[in-house]
Amino acid sequence: MMSSRAMSRSNSAKQRGGSSLAGGEEEGGGGRAQWSQQAYSLEDVAQTFTLPLVVRCQAASVLTRRDSPLPLNLAHPVMLHSQRTIRKLLARNVLMDPRTRRYTETDETIVIPSDYAGHFLCLKSRTAKDQAVHRSVESLSAHSVTAFVNLTQLTTFQLPPNTSPSNSYPQLDFAPGNVFIPDRPVRGSTRIKGGLLSPSNKHELHYLRCRDERDVEVLVPMNQPGEFVEILRNPHGNGKLSMTSSEIVATQKFPMLVRYVYGGAKPRLTAFSGLLTLLDSFEETSLVGCVIDGSSFTLLEIPLSSPLMFQIALNNSDLMHLPLLKQASRVCEFRAANFTSDLKFKFKFAIQVPELSRGPEPSSDDDDPLSATNSTRLGITQTYIYL
Repeated sequence: MMSSRAMSRSNSAKQRGGSSLAGGEEEGGGGRAQWSQQAYSLEDVAQTFTLPLVVRCQAASVLTRRDSPLPLNLAHPVMLHSQRTIRKLLARNVLMDPRTRRYTETDETIVIPSDYAGHFLCLKSRTAKDQAVHRSVESLSAHSVTAFVNLTQLTTFQLPPNTSPSNSYPQLDFAPGNVFIPDRPVRGSTRIKGGLLSPSNKHELHYLRCRDERDVEVLVPMNQPGEFVEILRNPHGNGKLSMTSSEIVATQKFPMLVRYVYGGAKPRLTAFSGLLTLLDSFEETSLVGCVIDGSSFTLLEIPLSSPLMFQIALNNSDLMHLPLLKQASRVCEFRAANFTSDLKFKFKFAIQVPELSRGPEPSSDDDDPLSATNSTRLGITQTYIYL
């Protein structure tokens, strides 16, 4: 819960800099933007104006936790480049808890567009807390699972290549989260030396022969305990185990635990194990653009339903001829398509809407957490952007 002490207001005066467009209306000449007195919602922007369009967010209304500042500077002007409507998957990041050594869902969420080019493996467990796991390798073999993910550390022995005359089987240890495809159970034996008065004994061993993600063949001892979760077959019957996000959207079975396989860049998370809990799918219209900060031109996507308000550059057509705006336009044209269809981090924060406020602003000396009732009284609402 956000406390008022931990909450800080975005200060556009302190954050200003790096953009020649940041001037007010009175500085309209020399490449300065002439900002409208009226502020518009993104819905109004989409209905009233033609893109691309330079806007300025009313960043003073943004409230963030001090331990989670905005990863970009909303005080800088933004070029809104295009509008997009698509169905998305909402997912929660799953990480290993170092205290319990078990996977658990975090507060970090990402969105996966239905046109994302990557692939995922759907697991039999619905969430990270689901107990539908196998407790031994022998159980995996008995149930003839197609593939599995180890949730605990796994010890295996690497098989030598067929062309190798070696009988050596080096030990390979796998951290949790790896994918294995079983081949068949095999038997082996080892000879245990006896004492001076007893013969040597032959000890039979049982293994499950598997391939890992790198196509390395390994032997996994059948009696090895642990936790393993089964990978489900792709119900669309295309011969692959993995599924695309559009195929997952079509299944409409949530929540669903998935394992990332490949595709695009990894999302901007503090850590990424590859495991995600898919919470739901939804259709959303958003505006895509970039922050005009003079150097990196950070891409962002803002849902049309966002309560953020923006001032419009009244001299937008004149600004588009500036080198800075030309560069921003090129960034959007060449990078926005990949950005919008890739995995994105959902950064959540609060804003204060003055017309909804029914009380004094939160005091910086107040340590009491803001309840839902107090948030409503203060006109504070939650929103998010995609990065």
